[in-house]
Amino acid sequence: MIKKMLALIVITGFLFIPVLGHVVGNYETAAQDMGNGNGQGNKHKKRKGNGPGQGFNGGFEAYLLSLPMEKLSVQERKGLFHMREEEKLARDVYLTFSKIWTPRIFANIAQSEQRHMDAVKVLIDKYELKDPITDDTVGVFSDPKLQGLYNDLISRGSVTLIEALRVGAMIEDMDIYDLQGFLAQADNKDIKTLYQNLMKGSRNHMRGFVPLLESLGEKYEAQYLTQEEVDEIAHSAIERGIYDENGEPLFGKYGW
Repeated sequence: MIKKMLALIVITGFLFIPVLGHVVGNYETAAQDMGNGNGQGNKHKKRKGNGPGQGFNGGFEAYLLSLPMEKLSVQERKGLFHMREEEKLARDVYLTFSKIWTPRIFANIAQSEQRHMDAVKVLIDKYELKDPITDDTVGVFSDPKLQGLYNDLISRGSVTLIEALRVGAMIEDMDIYDLQGFLAQADNKDIKTLYQNLMKGSRNHMRGFVPLLESLGEKYEAQYLTQEEVDEIAHSAIERGIYDENGEPLFGKYGW
């Protein structure tokens, strides 16, 4: 009798884990962030990779540094500065929420946002620019608008878990929208490559927040992208690997 009960528990556990993983685990983890390896490429291309996993400190940094230095425009400089702090905004909000709410999604994505911050810093250092982050303390920003936004988001997301998840989805919505704008203004290959990979990360994060909200009977209403764009991203497959400046999967030394 005891053996039968143990067998039932084991079987039930195996059945439950995939369901839980689909609801809570469908977001970019630190291991997947900006790495290359098995998985699907751009959601519009539906391409597969088959290489070993490699995180930011491997192929992506090397690839960014291998690209030629080109003259920076005012818009490109402004974009790098803004995204450095906007990625910090995301990291800081998720770190704060991870201390308030139990779901691991906030702590896990905060690790990815740190890697996004590091990626922007690679190009800031490459072009010998002054880092806009003079104080890396959680919740401190040199941009008054980002400071006000951080304060507002923490206030909203501290009320309920549902609101915290909505804030997470909104941050990724905003990130993708801003990155699309900065990408359109950039012509340097390394900067465009950076933005393509940051957008990939934000799409993956959105694939975590939106379905989790829906599993709780709630819906995220798009604030920056169109609702159709948000829904398409949220219900498509996780993207892995490194993209080039055109959003195409890289193959060979630095990619799959």
